[in-house]
Amino acid sequence: MNILLELANDPMGVVLARLRERLNLPKTTLLNLLRALEEAHYVVNYKGLYRLGEASLRLSSLIAVSFPFPHSLHDLLTDLMTRCHETAMLATLSEDAQAAVYVDKAECQRRIRYSNFIGVRRPLYSTSVGKTLLAFQDSAFIKHYLQYTKLEPMVAGTITEKTLLQRELAQIRSEGVATSIEEHSDGIGAIAAPVFDGLGVRAAVSVAGPADRVRSMREEYMREVRETGRQMSLLLGWKPSDP
Repeated sequence: MNILLELANDPMGVVLARLRERLNLPKTTLLNLLRALEEAHYVVNYKGLYRLGEASLRLSSLIAVSFPFPHSLHDLLTDLMTRCHETAMLATLSEDAQAAVYVDKAECQRRIRYSNFIGVRRPLYSTSVGKTLLAFQDSAFIKHYLQYTKLEPMVAGTITEKTLLQRELAQIRSEGVATSIEEHSDGIGAIAAPVFDGLGVRAAVSVAGPADRVRSMREEYMREVRETGRQMSLLLGWKPSDP
């Protein structure tokens, strides 16, 4: 499987010496594995370059169909909920690109907890998932959004000054995590991180709960959400070397 992963990262092909170096395997061991993979059509050797074969491509298509987004990320979302003991949510950009829409959730069983529904829209500027999705768009998108969106106050803590929002978006890009505590709803706090695929930001993952609880656990929740976002991104094909 490590061989297939290395070849997937290099679709043009990899020479034996480079593959051996990356995998840190004895040459004889690696050749034996490659021969077995070639016989099963998972790997082809074309002019000294090893590439993925047709069996690997069929397998990747089958996995993509059997575990589509967002269902492929649900187990990681449930793990996040279990570790933080807070409701975990997954959101994507709406079709009109003006809001965040919840597409999956794992609700905790605490007596006092955050609860919401899949399909609910939330503003980009006042929620942790929204600010995360906005922060990782290109500069033209952000400029257009700030120019034409009126930042209506949801509660007393809502950011309504565009210069302050710009500053926070830059911080989110730098730190890889967004916080919204009593910015959209009184008594509610949430922390979110981006989920990337091979093309850019695909979603935002968050934990949400009572504001006081989120404040007291902020650093721990930030670590957990950021790591979950990273794991989800890897599952969707993002590579750490990507921008």
